[in-house]
Amino acid sequence: MDFALFMERYGYRILVLVFGAAILGIMLAPFVMTFWAFSSGIAAAVIAVIVLAIGIALMVVPKFWNFADKMRQTHVIKDWNEEK
Repeated sequence: MDFALFMERYGYRILVLVFGAAILGIMLAPFVMTFWAFSSGIAAAVIAVIVLAIGIALMVVPKFWNFADKMRQTHVIKDWNEEK
């Protein structure tokens, strides 16, 4: 099998694997660095990773709810149970 045929057959799978690994690595880097920073004590490392996850969640969740509120305001939702 020559290189062109190999890339035609497996190129997109390799590309998805490389990009997926890069995105996962970028997303997990803060957790891994925090874990290594507190690796002297396993309890401190676990607590630090949990605190970091909670902090990220507290930054992301309000933006999600704000987006959901904006979407509810821009679309008309009719109440079919409302009596006329």
